[in-house]
Amino acid sequence: MVDASLVLDAIVAVSIAAGALFAVAELRDMKKDRRMQLILQVNAHMSTREFMDAFCKIWRSNATDAKELEKQVSFVDLNMVANYFESVAHLATQSLVHKRILMAYFPYYIIWKKISPWVLAERVALDLLPLYRDIETLAHWQEKERDFGMPQKSP
Repeated sequence: MVDASLVLDAIVAVSIAAGALFAVAELRDMKKDRRMQLILQVNAHMSTREFMDAFCKIWRSNATDAKELEKQVSFVDLNMVANYFESVAHLATQSLVHKRILMAYFPYYIIWKKISPWVLAERVALDLLPLYRDIETLAHWQEKERDFGMPQKSP
């Protein structure tokens, strides 16, 4: 006959293993939920009128150098948009959010093309080479993947 304490020990062991598996599954779901929450918070800021005004000034600018870009957009607006995109890009470079998700939402390649003359001038002026490095990194990834954050026309 089987000792009752052995059966109870087996039941406890199976319960502990099942609890551990459940906890791991819950932690994975929490991680996905947190990542989605980050994306939603990022989108909420991008939807403000102040941000969209600054973003549209950059988007519509035709400047080819830093001085001209500052005249068309303004130093404050350039900083606001660049800091925003840098902080969001940092989420991807630190693997807090999948870069594919960010590249589907944000046109890093296009923004980098628009602000790169200004960023490069600021790097030299401040002697701060890593300035806005994450924007540049995501822009290069986006260019390489040809994933510009918006639907592409079929060839």
